[in-house]
Amino acid sequence: MECKVMVDKLMRRTNSWLSNSLSFGGRLHLLASVLFSIQVFWCSTFLLPVAITKEYDRILRSFLWRGVGSSKKGGKVAWSIVCSSKDEGGLGIKDTRSWNLAAIMKIGWDICRRKASEWTDWCYAVLLKNKYFWAAPVTGACSWSWRNILQSRKFLYHKVLYEVKDENSFSLWFDPWYLSME
Repeated sequence: MECKVMVDKLMRRTNSWLSNSLSFGGRLHLLASVLFSIQVFWCSTFLLPVAITKEYDRILRSFLWRGVGSSKKGGKVAWSIVCSSKDEGGLGIKDTRSWNLAAIMKIGWDICRRKASEWTDWCYAVLLKNKYFWAAPVTGACSWSWRNILQSRKFLYHKVLYEVKDENSFSLWFDPWYLSME
């Protein structure tokens, strides 16, 4: 219900343009710049429900192929191919679900490596209370956003690679250095 605002905003935007007079390239450009930017805040703040990401992709797909966000007809090419990179034969559009997971994992990564920012410092001082990011429990007292960031660790720990140097600090007990043996 909370995400309906984002979907409604996208529908209003796609239905307000005179898309029928735009070429395919024009719609692709609008999709890649303007429509994609609507989701950037939401995707980098909240882990969106799967139903919302599917609906968002359906609207984008409909706009790209038909010029309106409310069409129920299918596309000319599979959306997974359209969302692949240009080097792989796609159009370079980002899949909403993948983008959402990547944006949440970036927040987790910034916390993990203690990126110099007020937000990261605040997370360590208030939410983690100077504990390790990897050891922080997911409790009922966590906000929905913080819980999603903590739950993103299951995706993130496969990507962590430590290089031990003089200035690095890590914990043999709490950091997932031993899990990257794949």
